[in-house]
Amino acid sequence: MLKKSVVIKRKRIKLPRFNYKNLLFFTLFFCGFIVGILSMKGEENQIKSIAVEFFGDYILNKSNAGFFAAFLNSFFLICFFPFITFIFGLCAVGIPIIIAIPTIIGVLIGMAIGFLYSCYSLQGLGYAALILIPSVSIVIATLIRCCNEAVNMSIEIIANMSGYKNQAKRNEFKEYFLRFLVFLVPLIISAIINATSFRVFNNLFSFI
Repeated sequence: MLKKSVVIKRKRIKLPRFNYKNLLFFTLFFCGFIVGILSMKGEENQIKSIAVEFFGDYILNKSNAGFFAAFLNSFFLICFFPFITFIFGLCAVGIPIIIAIPTIIGVLIGMAIGFLYSCYSLQGLGYAALILIPSVSIVIATLIRCCNEAVNMSIEIIANMSGYKNQAKRNEFKEYFLRFLVFLVPLIISAIINATSFRVFNNLFSFI
């Protein structure tokens, strides 16, 4: 009798690629956030005095502005670091600056929340929870994607300049530009959320 042999073909299971850059940028942001909070604790110092004056004036000016003015104020403030990221993504030497941006943002947000708590206690934390954090969360997620795209673009430019790759095609720059245009959508949404939540909840806080 002839024996039949059964051949079992193994299929490789492809696991999704882990994007280590997103984890790196989030870690840098978190470290900066902790540094920012700690910088607002303890005795009065020059950095703390400047931060208290800046954030105090910002909240006061925002409370006196209309909805559209508050939206524009938030939008331009929110877009500043993504714009810087976009510019340095087009530079061969831009990677160190791009990597530093999440840390700087983390420090600023940490200082803002530290200021709110140190000056206004539980009311300050309520302000952060209702007005600051919802819009900031969208900004951080978008900024991490911006940094990812900018680093990739900067690496492409380095590869082109080093001769490891043919000269960059116009499509690469076009796609890079279009991706950042898409990133404007969540940033606009974030500015709208910030301006709306400020108008809805500002009466809950005595310091506004």
